[in-house]
Amino acid sequence: MTNDKLRGRTDWIKVRLLGGIGDWQFQVYPATEFASVARRLLHYMLRCQSSAKAVKPPRQAQWRRSQLLPLVLMACACWSGLISSRAFADELDDLPIDAWKQLREVERYQLQIAEKYWREQNWITAAAEYEKFMELYEKSTGAPFAQLKWSLAQVKLKKQNTAIKEGFQTVIDYWPESSHAIAAAYYIGRTQKEIGRTKEAKAALKSLVAKHPQHLVAVYALNELIDLATIEKDVPARVEHWKKLTFELKRTRDSSATCVQASQQLALHQFREGAFDEGVKALATTYNAAQLPSYVHSYVRVPLSELVAQTETKAKGETLTNQAIAWLRQATPADQSMPEAKQIARQILFGVADLTALAQRDDQVPAAYETIVAAFPKDDEALGRLAAWYKTKTNYDKARETYLRYADKNEGLGLVGYSYREQQNWPLAEQSYQQLLGQDAEHKVRWKPELAATHRGAHKWPEAITVYEELVRDDLSNAGRWRWEVACTHRDAGQLKEAIGHFRQCENFPENYKQMAWCHRQLKQPNEAITLYSQVSSDKASAPWALLQVAYTREEAGQAETAIQAFQQVCKKFPKDPHASTAHAHLQQKYKISVTLGGANEE
Repeated sequence: MTNDKLRGRTDWIKVRLLGGIGDWQFQVYPATEFASVARRLLHYMLRCQSSAKAVKPPRQAQWRRSQLLPLVLMACACWSGLISSRAFADELDDLPIDAWKQLREVERYQLQIAEKYWREQNWITAAAEYEKFMELYEKSTGAPFAQLKWSLAQVKLKKQNTAIKEGFQTVIDYWPESSHAIAAAYYIGRTQKEIGRTKEAKAALKSLVAKHPQHLVAVYALNELIDLATIEKDVPARVEHWKKLTFELKRTRDSSATCVQASQQLALHQFREGAFDEGVKALATTYNAAQLPSYVHSYVRVPLSELVAQTETKAKGETLTNQAIAWLRQATPADQSMPEAKQIARQILFGVADLTALAQRDDQVPAAYETIVAAFPKDDEALGRLAAWYKTKTNYDKARETYLRYADKNEGLGLVGYSYREQQNWPLAEQSYQQLLGQDAEHKVRWKPELAATHRGAHKWPEAITVYEELVRDDLSNAGRWRWEVACTHRDAGQLKEAIGHFRQCENFPENYKQMAWCHRQLKQPNEAITLYSQVSSDKASAPWALLQVAYTREEAGQAETAIQAFQQVCKKFPKDPHASTAHAHLQQKYKISVTLGGANEE
């Protein structure tokens, strides 16, 4: 790929043309390169149409031109769904399809060779092949493209000054009307920025935006200028560039994502400055009327909370809060007869309540949520948020009162029980869950684990184990999970022999073996623990950890010599694993032994 921004994605698509000239094959390849793949498919079709000597696909494929077009259309549809608009923006260093059509067969052949090496990131050979094209076909329509790619190869080879003076500038001087001249002007500015010639880079990029305000290079150039302004902490410059991207540039498939991001950043800045209306205007360029209230709420939250938190900006934060709440209320649909309008109204009410809480207007928060409860009486979400807010204020009694108002009485009582657990009030938590088991017996497998966890929190180990054993019988589909909890409860209670017996019945190897080995270590049974760790090491992911535990176990047993050997083995067998670093540090600190990861040496 020629655009560094497209690398690093993990999506994969199932079509790509590979190979040398005329050697076309199909296989899976990263979605990041699908843009150039689709173009090369189209290019191949056009070359076939424009030359009787065009090469054919390999025998195993035998794709006719009539078959390639629907393939390309289908692939492009997948492509547009998988890659963001910014990711598949037309590359400035690509040769337009019309230009490929104008090339003679020998010219196409030479360019394809150069492009092959470019795709392979063999920059030296690619540069030589582009230079060869310019020497052989100086007057070809592909010459400015070859000169541009030669220049980019010099950048890749860290010869930036050569690229600027002898490469990009040559494209501008010899082919000033070419689209590649515009691209070259952008690459000059970007390259100057990369090598620290900031003043020249800014001048070049600003000139480019002024000359080609609606070209895709303007988007790229403004992005580079924003980066420079960020480095220099030049806020006015960043705002100026955001405004251009937000309000002045036409949004296309290729520029839309960048412009959207600019509108969001501009809105955040304006909100922080207390310019609420300006922030809304920025977001309105991106979101429609139905979406706008939700996004205004989302983007004003952080600036508002930051402003009200500081004494010197609290007044500005209060003003911003008033403006935001007033705007949200006026955005509420007057006619709520349709479900969509009713949902918008509901979200706006939640936004108002949330901003009221963020503004620390504690006396107004309950009323804001009660407004939602009144409008949507069967909706427990508002009560849940109000109760959660009470808990942030450590007013647990009010929170529990709120939970008990739930339309879903069982859910509300469950939250009451959990709130008691949060306060470590185990008797009242147990009482809540026991009440639930009586009134909601149909869902006992949901409430019994909560009761068991409460018993464990209160260190009532036998009671907890009894409940988990009931779950083993009652909830057969999750019996393994409850058996594990039985084992862990015995372990936490210090009943290690019993814990080992229950861990042995679990089937989640290697975790159960790890726990059994730990229990044997606490029982001063190193041999049994080491045997189990040896079995754990059969799991590749756990092997370094297991060998390190063997070393620690031998050390605990007073077997210093064999412990040292085990620590050294961790370093030798798994030199790149973090456990080797742990073993290495332990050998140095405790035994004054220095090792080289990948092989141990005693000093």
